[in-house]
This record gives sequence, structure tokens and C-alpha cells, in this order.
Amino acid sequence: MKNSLKQMMRTPVRTVLFLVLIVFATLLMTLGAGIWRKGTQTMAKYEDSFITIGTVRQIPDSYEETTEWDAEFKEYNISKQVHYDSYNTLEDLLIPGVEYVMEPEQRAFYSSHVPQYSMAWREWTLPTAIDYGHYITEFTLKKDCVPSESYQFQYTKMIGGDEKMEIAVEYICDHNNPEPEMMYHDKTYVARLITGTYMHGWAYDAVVSGKSLYGVMVHRELKPASLDSNFYYPDGSRPENAIWNGPRIYEVTEGFYETEAGQRILNLAKHECTWQDCQPITGTNKTCLLMPFYNGQAYVCEGRDISEEEYAAGSKVCLAPKDFMEFNGLSLGDQIEVRLLSTDISANAGSKYRLESSPRHYLKGMIDEKGEAFEIFETSDYTVVGIYDLASVDNTDNAFCIGEDELIVPMKSIENRNGTNLIGFGPMMDGTTSFQIPNGSIEKYLEAWEIYGKDNLEITFYDMGYSQLKDGIENMKTVSLFLLAAGVVLTGFLLFFFSHLFITRQAQRTAIERSLGMRPAQCRRSMLSGFVLLVLLGSILGAVAGTMISGRVSSVNAGKQYYDTSFTPKTVNLGNEVIVEEVEETGLPGFCCMILIVAAGTGIALGKMNKSLKREPMQLLAERQEE
Repeated sequence: MKNSLKQMMRTPVRTVLFLVLIVFATLLMTLGAGIWRKGTQTMAKYEDSFITIGTVRQIPDSYEETTEWDAEFKEYNISKQVHYDSYNTLEDLLIPGVEYVMEPEQRAFYSSHVPQYSMAWREWTLPTAIDYGHYITEFTLKKDCVPSESYQFQYTKMIGGDEKMEIAVEYICDHNNPEPEMMYHDKTYVARLITGTYMHGWAYDAVVSGKSLYGVMVHRELKPASLDSNFYYPDGSRPENAIWNGPRIYEVTEGFYETEAGQRILNLAKHECTWQDCQPITGTNKTCLLMPFYNGQAYVCEGRDISEEEYAAGSKVCLAPKDFMEFNGLSLGDQIEVRLLSTDISANAGSKYRLESSPRHYLKGMIDEKGEAFEIFETSDYTVVGIYDLASVDNTDNAFCIGEDELIVPMKSIENRNGTNLIGFGPMMDGTTSFQIPNGSIEKYLEAWEIYGKDNLEITFYDMGYSQLKDGIENMKTVSLFLLAAGVVLTGFLLFFFSHLFITRQAQRTAIERSLGMRPAQCRRSMLSGFVLLVLLGSILGAVAGTMISGRVSSVNAGKQYYDTSFTPKTVNLGNEVIVEEVEETGLPGFCCMILIVAAGTGIALGKMNKSLKREPMQLLAERQEE
């Protein structure tokens, strides 16, 4: 080794240049290998943490104008309502070339009538509070009038509603009827009354006449509502009925309740207060398909999630809200009775049973096509396997909000899930229709959707930032492969070139050593030791530097967006973004690169040395050595 180093020191510029270039080449290789390994391991570590789901919304075919008379302003109010020529089905989403982790589902929610349980809204309401807003009642007027403005009336008999209201005197107006009929104070009438606007007309003038509005009690008026049924057939059609769009106020005469209208009113009244004791039940095939659980608004805080096996088997298990469990003294493993009364597929439970709001979802028109009151159509006991809580209460986006007191159950556990007692029907909506696809397959899905999909369906993907992260890491891995390739090519060139300078061009020295009696093995050590030492030193320095630099390069941050995308059209949303921490650099890529370079350098130099040793010493000495 000593002789070899002395020989190299005779050409210091060449030796230092070789060392510097080997350091740089090793750095490139180590940097490329380190970044590639870090990106690959980071994606592998967090792959299962990501979930990619798509939500589906059917685009309206048109908008229809509707008019409604406003008695206060003596004009028709015009509003627009969406119209659909037909409704898409889940089969429209099963297109060729698309792989689903969980096939599309269109969820319904069910109202379970369970008066034995305490609902959350009661905990926020005083026991003495009066239920204002909707009643089926008999009443008399204080004076003869045409109710085109607010007039006082007296309840005489509460058929459906809060009985505490029977002593109250309120105001009534046939607010949406452009031609109300004369009513008399000595007659008894019956109607379904709902809260309208504030009173108006002579009653309002009498209350505020000559007074400041501050401190003056201006009452709300009640208006008669339709006696229509909210019943739908499973195909979305509705039964024809002569009562529809018929009279809203009836005079109570002898035998009135034996007539069709009278029987209808009595049947409607049976469920007028049912909403107070109803709990929403949502059936699904996977918890993550529900946006409140996907985006982190709701999370299992005790127990466990419903398992895949329980979903597949339709087991009678459920996830229950923490507040509901506490209000009713229930614990994990207890059973909750479910008594299904109605079905609604027009929206999710969160848009009807709003959090921390009172009163709750008003269930109206709960009569079937024959005018008969709905009956409980399914009763089951569900075991609580998990209790969930809310990270936040946000009612601003009800389409993606959990419902108050909502139970989550396997869809297959509900036997009569095909539209029994259906009171809400509609198209696919973001909050009711979703599916899961493999991570990273959004682009492939969209390509297939472009060919086979429906133009009137809009799909929005949520991937927790997977696409952004993967794109960033893939970009960095591409760069790392270029660095690695550049390092390999440069290393190979350096080893071949400098081994030629340090080994092949020193063949005369080898011939002299052999003439002096040195064995081939001694000649190899004499020539190779210095070269290999330089390669080893340079690769160590390069590997250390490359490891340090690759440890500072972040593939995760490379995928982040540093500009505002609030107004950028897109089909992918982050949802509940997964927090990703990159794996730590271990130095293994640098060590491997160092071993590879040293082995390659030794092999190349040894090959050239063996080639020199095969030639006769006298032949080598006779050749002219060019410096």
C-alpha cells in the first residue's frame, strides 16, 4: 500500500480530482437511492391510512316556477323548484373498467318511534315549554270574518298537538288562499295549523298603534295547511287522492268525523306529535361511506366500529351517539330497541334531525294511499358495539352532517328497506350516495366515466390528500431515479477511466516488480491498495454527505400546494387530510452505495491488473510508456 500511495502522490492533481469526483458520484447515488427509498417506504407505511370515496349528485333537468299567494302583501310569491325527468339508479354507476372497494350505495334513513327513550332535544328544552308550530285542532273565531288577515281564535279541542295550547288565544289567517271563505264565530272549525309569518292587518295595527315597537309583543299567526299525504310508492310515484289540494278548513258538524275528510284528519292526528319521540336510523355498508365519519366530524370514542363481517351478514349491531347513551343510562353492549315507522331517501338524517336544534324534524302527512295512519313496520333490538362522539357541531352543511341521536346500523340488518312507509323520495345526493375505490385510481375511474358515465350525474372524490401526496412523492422519486442514474453512470466512468490511469498505465512498474521477484499476489496488493483506499475514502465521504442531504429533502412537502385553490374547479377534495410523517433516514442507502462502489472499483481495477499480469514483463518493459 505504501508504494501504491507514493506512486499516486507523484500525480497529486490527478489523485485529488479522482477523490473529489468519487465523493460527488457517491453523493448523487446515495441522494437518489435515499429519496427513492424514503418515498417508497412513506407511501407503504401510510397507504392503509387513506380512503378514497366518491359522492354522487344528480343534476336537475330543469327548474319549475311555482306560485303561492301571500295574504299580507296581496300578491303571489314566485319560487323555483328543481325538476327531474327521471331518477338514476345505482346500476348507472356500475360501469365497465371500474374497480370498487365498496360498490355504490344510496342510503335511506328511517324514523324509529321509541317513546321510551329520552331524545337529546328534550335535554335542551324546559319541561314546561309549549310546542308551538303545528297542531290539528278544533277552534272558534272571536268574530265573523273573512280570514284574509290575522284574526283571533280560541282552541276548543286539541286533536293532535300540545294539549297545553287549548287555553291559548292566537291568530289565524288563511294566508295562502287568494279567495278565503267567510267564517263565523258561532261555528266550530277543524284544520291542521302551522306557524306562518307574524300577524298582519287590523290586529297588528291595533297592537302597535301609538306605541314603540320596542317591548311590544307581536304574535305569530297560524295558517291552515294541506291535509295531503306525504306517502310515496317505491318507484317515486304518488297515489292520486281527491283530498290533495282540497279544502284546508272544515266545519265540524254532526257526523263530520265519519266522513272521508274527518277520518283523514283523525288519522293524520295520530302522528302529529310522533316526531317528539322519533330517532333517525341510517343503514350503510361501511362506516367510512358516511361523510361525518369520513371527514372526522364523528368518531368512535368507545368500543369499536362495525366489522366487515357484521356489515356483510346484516347483524343487529349499531353505533350509538354518546349523548343519547348518557341521557338514557345505556352502556356499551346494551341493546337499543328500534321501531321503524317511516322511510326517507330524499336526504340524509343530518339535514332533517339537526344537531342541537329544537323542535326536531316534523313528520307530517304520515298516512298511506288509503288515508290510514302509518303503522310500525319493523321492530328489532340492536346491540351497541361502538359509541361515537362529535369533534364539532356544525350545521352549516347539513348534507354532510350527522343527525341528532342518529344510530348507524348495517344496511342489510333492515329487512324492510325497500321503501316501506316512504315519506321522502328524490335523486342521488352527495349526502346519501357514495362509494369507495382503490387509492390512486381516480384518474382511471374518470377515464372510464368519460366513456360510459351519465352526463346528469356529478361525482366528487375525497381522498384525504392521497392524490396530492402521491403526486409529490412520485415526482420526487422520478428526480431521485435521475440522480441515481447520473451517479451510476458517473461512477462507472470514473472507475474505468482512473483505473486505466492508475493501473493500466502503470504496467511498466508491474513488470519491474515482477522482474525483481515479486509474486502476482504481491503485485496486486502493491498496485490496488492505494486505488481501493481512495475509492473507499471517497465513497464514505460521499455516502455520509448524501445521507445528510437526503434526510433533509421532504417528499411529503413536495406534494403540498402553496397557493389558494378555493376558486379552482376540481373533482378531488382533501376531506379529512391524513397527517403523514416521513420515515427517518437510516443510512442504509448510503452504506449500500458505498459497498457497491468499492466492490465495483475493486473488480474493475482487479480486472485491469489481471490483464497486465498476463503479459510478459520483458514485453511490457520494451514498450514505450507514455505519460
